[in-house]
Amino acid sequence: MRRVVAALCCLALLGAAGCATSGGVEVAGRASQVSPPPPEPPLPSGTPVSADAVSVLRADPAVSAEVRAALVPCEGGGYPVNDRYTDLTGDGVAELVVTVFSCKIVKDAALFGFGSGFGLAAYVYDLSEDPPVNLLALQTGGVELLVAPERGLMALHSGYGPRDDPCCPTEEHLALYTWNGTALVESRK
Repeated sequence: MRRVVAALCCLALLGAAGCATSGGVEVAGRASQVSPPPPEPPLPSGTPVSADAVSVLRADPAVSAEVRAALVPCEGGGYPVNDRYTDLTGDGVAELVVTVFSCKIVKDAALFGFGSGFGLAAYVYDLSEDPPVNLLALQTGGVELLVAPERGLMALHSGYGPRDDPCCPTEEHLALYTWNGTALVESRK
């Protein structure tokens, strides 16, 4: 019996010793050098690093009470704004182009795939000034600002026809805005 216990103990010790070396640290030479990640590409000259669109809108006294009421976090914590930066004035500095939606429209767009053109309001701000200067304010419902490289700034106005469902307005009007040196003005197509 002692021999059986001794043999089992030896086997257990050999098994434990074998487990310690399997998958352990191996020394195979010097570690290779890791190079740092490449630097971020520089932003174009005059481009703002960032601007909080919600803060810019809240600071603008011309923003309507309806739009201010919509500037609350939606489900998931994001605000119902679509903001982007593009140089609309030709000065080499990007302007803030922002469309404000309601949280319901944001949720419906995520669930059902519609929502474009359903903005509460749309704005363009010159961020090179402090405070930012409002260059364009479209505070009519059913509006969204679009930027097309060849055409410039376009405002898509959506409206309801007599037989439209609440989800789906069928009437659309597209307005093109160009910079005349002092203001964004609606121009002929």
